[in-house]
Amino acid sequence: MSKLIKSILIIIICYSFVKFIKYITKKIFDITRFDIQYEKTVRSIIISISYYLSFFTACILILKEYGIIDLNQTTILTGAGLFGLIAGFALQNLIKDILNGFFILFEKQMKVGDFVLINEKFRGTIEEIGLRSISIRDWNLKRISLPNGEIKSIVNYSREKMRVIIHVKVSYETDPRLVIQALDEVCSFLNEKYKEFLVKNIMNEPSNPFEVYGVTDIYKDSVGAQYTITGVVQAFKYFTISKDARLNILIKFKEKGIKIAYPKMVIVNPEKYESYL
Repeated sequence: MSKLIKSILIIIICYSFVKFIKYITKKIFDITRFDIQYEKTVRSIIISISYYLSFFTACILILKEYGIIDLNQTTILTGAGLFGLIAGFALQNLIKDILNGFFILFEKQMKVGDFVLINEKFRGTIEEIGLRSISIRDWNLKRISLPNGEIKSIVNYSREKMRVIIHVKVSYETDPRLVIQALDEVCSFLNEKYKEFLVKNIMNEPSNPFEVYGVTDIYKDSVGAQYTITGVVQAFKYFTISKDARLNILIKFKEKGIKIAYPKMVIVNPEKYESYL
């Protein structure tokens, strides 16, 4: 019975240790002036490490209480060698996850709160970066956990600045000068509305404001000519401005009677085929 009580006490102490780490790190970061996202990232790593330390410590102490392991020097050295051998074969993926996690953290590839695309497949906001895995929340609010060792590529949409690129296709029959004029008006509107979110140069002027890039495709298909507008904005406003740019293009085109190009199907009556030639 005494062994059972000691084991329960060990579990309670280790659990309390993790709770204490959570509390103390929150208090420390509350009084610091570091970047909030990096604070959340570092705190997430520290808590993750404390979980693993508490778990392994509790396991060792409980096994010691029941006499399964002996913590004398000889046994520790033997156990360490055996553990190293086992780890080399059985824990390869775990070690890979941990090492990759450290590289992600120290190279600042992403941080808590960033919107990312991982492995060209998983898209969402980083909620937690752990010692072994990361967790992201996707558009449908599903929480996705990925082992760090399986992360092959990261596209980060939250790094200081991003270029908004909007393509639009217009029928070949439409006067291209009219289309460019309409897009110029849209760019002027966007530059005025979002001037505080445009990336500035050392003169505090927009370095790459919205402008018509030009006709960027006329050969890919027979639907119509492709026109493009671009502008460099602060990363956290990228999606908002992109959506508003598309909306204003549609509104402006409707005002000027410009029609977006789209595929059409023409059904010809075989009996009247010659009249179409």
